[in-house]
Amino acid sequence: MGRPLIRPVRPADETRLGEIAYRTGFFGESAGLYFPDAQLFADLWMRAYFRLPGAVGFAAQVDGEVIGYIVGAVDEAAYRRAVARVVGGTALPGLLTRRYTRPWEALPYLIRSLRFPSPHASETDFPAHLHLNLLPQSRGLGLGRGLLRAFLERLGELNVPGVQLSTTDQNVAALGLYEAAGFRVAASKESGLWTPWLGHPARQLCLVRRIGH
Repeated sequence: MGRPLIRPVRPADETRLGEIAYRTGFFGESAGLYFPDAQLFADLWMRAYFRLPGAVGFAAQVDGEVIGYIVGAVDEAAYRRAVARVVGGTALPGLLTRRYTRPWEALPYLIRSLRFPSPHASETDFPAHLHLNLLPQSRGLGLGRGLLRAFLERLGELNVPGVQLSTTDQNVAALGLYEAAGFRVAASKESGLWTPWLGHPARQLCLVRRIGH
């Protein structure tokens, strides 16, 4: 195996990052369990970052293959506008053009995500957010730490005061990574979002980290 490379995300990475997001979207396993349409998932969870000038992202690459990434935005309001553009410009037209194969089967999760929103911290103090996903073959290479370090350094260069992320108490390995990087729990609540697929509620967590302190 070659030496791992961490580099800025490129426009050509969109499809691959969408694939990784889907393959790891259920606590490291495939999101197919609760979201049967892979293309719709990729559009809703990844495309906005590639339509947002203020997005920050890094890819982890080994032997020419991208096996992980970290992406995020530095302005939550701008990110929400980008998501709205994706919904209106890609997702809704895609329902008519057969871009998606099983979109209606994703409705149970989408409805539950509205019923059980994740807790969030102040967007003034922590205006940036991030998502980090790695394929199983990346384990033991230190790519999670490297991606997170590159992302936080870039936020510092941009003078962003703080960053937040959403996760659950089921992501034990990820929680250890974030704790080691200086994140702390800012908000926590038990949620029924994942109950149909986990068989029990999970605790939704909002983690935060100040930049430059």
